[in-house]
Amino acid sequence: MHNQPNYEPFSLVSRRRIIQAATGSLAALVLSPSLALAEKLRLEEISPAGLGIEKVGLYTVTYAREEAPLDVQEAAFAAKGLEIVSPAQLGFLRTKGRKGAFNLYSRTNADVVYDDRNNKIVIVPDGAISKIVGVSSLVGAHRQDREYIIPKNQRDTVYATVDEMLKNSIAFTANHGTTNVQTSEFGKNDLTSRLFSDKRLGFKAQEYGDWLKEQGRASQSMFFDLADYAKSQKGPYLNRLRVYGPDNDFGVNGGNWLLDYFDGAFGVRFEKIAEGGAKK
Repeated sequence: MHNQPNYEPFSLVSRRRIIQAATGSLAALVLSPSLALAEKLRLEEISPAGLGIEKVGLYTVTYAREEAPLDVQEAAFAAKGLEIVSPAQLGFLRTKGRKGAFNLYSRTNADVVYDDRNNKIVIVPDGAISKIVGVSSLVGAHRQDREYIIPKNQRDTVYATVDEMLKNSIAFTANHGTTNVQTSEFGKNDLTSRLFSDKRLGFKAQEYGDWLKEQGRASQSMFFDLADYAKSQKGPYLNRLRVYGPDNDFGVNGGNWLLDYFDGAFGVRFEKIAEGGAKK
């Protein structure tokens, strides 16, 4: 994968395991028995019955973790009344939730649009562009080891959506290549502030930055495709943001053809607790 700086996360390799063999992939990789057992025990601790329920601050959080291609994950979460986690929700749960329960790698709901009109990267929350083009189309392209180039007959709709969301400060931009942000500056840096703040939860990005600092991280790396690579594509293309765990220094990645792999994601449902303890 030559579209990013030298960065091929080991965590992604460690999670492919034997399940790719069942799909007919020639690239099946198997964990050693000791690593497989450790991973199994960690997953069982998080959601032993497939669904976990935890009180986090003012919210009751119902959650699950799935390891599958992105489209399968989202369908499985929807069947359980959950939605794939946002970067800010994941930061909130890592910071405020049960210690270590949400530290594993997770895909998120943040779309990454490589806009060919101006060679900019736009982060679009809530999978808004995936909903237009179909997440299965995105995954299908990655299964063929290529970028998902947005079809010409959908580009006007995608461009209009991106422009409207940028105008309304819902979407925001990122830089090509690697960006390193000091964890002490998460609240001041536009990218991390937008990624990891959630007004509804009353959660600010600097809280996540402070938590990362407690984990020994003085800075945080954000990885996106290089500008020349993005410019070389035959149109605008789409990806999805992922947030790593401690095995990859909690990095953030918005490139590479990885959404067809059997990698992890958290699905969540937040319900505010009313006075007296009942859910709203």
